[in-house]
Amino acid sequence: MNAVRLGRHSSSWILFLALSVAGVHAGCTSPSSEGPPPPDAGPPPDFTWGSGTDTGKLEGNVWTPGRDGSGLVNQGSWALVPKGRWIEVAGTPLTSLDAEVKAALPGFRDLGSGGIAAVINAYSGLAVDAPRARWWAFGGGHADSSNNGLYRFDMAKMRWSIEQLPDNPVNWAGVTYGITYSYYPPAAEYAKAHPDSDVFSDEFFDPDRPAASTGHPVARHTYNGLVYNPDLQEVAFGVRRMWRYSLLTHTWKRHNPFNTPGATYDGATGYGGSAGWTFWDEVKHRYLFGPTENYNYSRWWSFDTDDQSWNWEVITPPAWFFAQMVRVDRKLVSFPYPESQHDTFPPRLITVDMDTGKWERLDLEHDLELSRCYTDYFEGMIFTYVPPLNRYIAAFPYDRDGDGRFEYRTFEVDPTTRKLSEAPQWEAGAFGGWHDLVKNRFFYLPTHDALVYVRKGEENVRVFRLP
Repeated sequence: MNAVRLGRHSSSWILFLALSVAGVHAGCTSPSSEGPPPPDAGPPPDFTWGSGTDTGKLEGNVWTPGRDGSGLVNQGSWALVPKGRWIEVAGTPLTSLDAEVKAALPGFRDLGSGGIAAVINAYSGLAVDAPRARWWAFGGGHADSSNNGLYRFDMAKMRWSIEQLPDNPVNWAGVTYGITYSYYPPAAEYAKAHPDSDVFSDEFFDPDRPAASTGHPVARHTYNGLVYNPDLQEVAFGVRRMWRYSLLTHTWKRHNPFNTPGATYDGATGYGGSAGWTFWDEVKHRYLFGPTENYNYSRWWSFDTDDQSWNWEVITPPAWFFAQMVRVDRKLVSFPYPESQHDTFPPRLITVDMDTGKWERLDLEHDLELSRCYTDYFEGMIFTYVPPLNRYIAAFPYDRDGDGRFEYRTFEVDPTTRKLSEAPQWEAGAFGGWHDLVKNRFFYLPTHDALVYVRKGEENVRVFRLP
């Protein structure tokens, strides 16, 4: 268990910067001087094991995978991984790609303080393709990282790869960045001077530097806003504007919410977009965006991919402030941090049916004491669902010992009995403690019958095979 970090970052400042620039109109496809590469043929391959004999090795709680000649992890090697405790997968930090990025982009230098690790560490989550056991990372932003590359991890090979290279700061000569890399100053200046254009501050648009004018999204905290869409084969997020990366054409496409110039944010009807969630609804063919993580009341909004329409979605009650949320079948299930300030005590699950919009509040049986609940600014709620166990795993700071130390504690939630109970067994092995910016980087993969924990960009990926 680890003590919760008390610092607060300037989300409100980033939100102000993103929303202070008027001038958004209809969405368009990102320009490219070279044109997109030809589309990939066919659907992505299913997850598969290697058939070689190399088992790799297990040393303590660190597993080095054995691979076949094509680079796939051998099934016999996975069998070496013990059950019931966290195991590190050797050679899997995101930082392992740093040299490859710099080799591909001569002169590349991340302007942020955290380097490529901050693509994950800076308040960002993942887009997970569970059936194929892979996921993508896009993040950075604020002062942490200017790296706006898209990176993919494949469990089949237990390796990171570059889905799309970041923009090269060499092309930004003469541009003065301030405390955040979440907006590009020339684009912000242009949008302000041309309020009827479709240019916005969160893209690389630069009339004075053609090489910098790629139309790609700038780095930003993606929070829980990154999602994989298996139907359209794309990765999308709704942080500030809506951005979609096609895995078929390898290009970005952006959309301006509600096709309005200067969309306003007033906490009730405006799209916040600075922090929240994104879900793909495969039945209604829509993206759902929930900009409510940062203690604001902004309603959810959606984008229909069939008719390209925008809609307000009244999905979020106040109890979802700084909650963590997962999707279980056709329900969104939220667990807000239990405390008194925002009326989320006693602890409860809050669900909404994606088909009917019906709400349900499920109060939990528990042994928590209100006086021992953390009351300061907190956005590090941990929450995921484990289908084979029909259990939720949650973690949050709680002063269990009454000594004033608000350490992360791990809990289970039984949705059948509606009971919340402490569950330290999920901290066994190479756990490393909960990182307070995990977001949705903690999840279950049925292909491996295991939990995955992407703790930090400079650390190995961790796996926990279910007993």
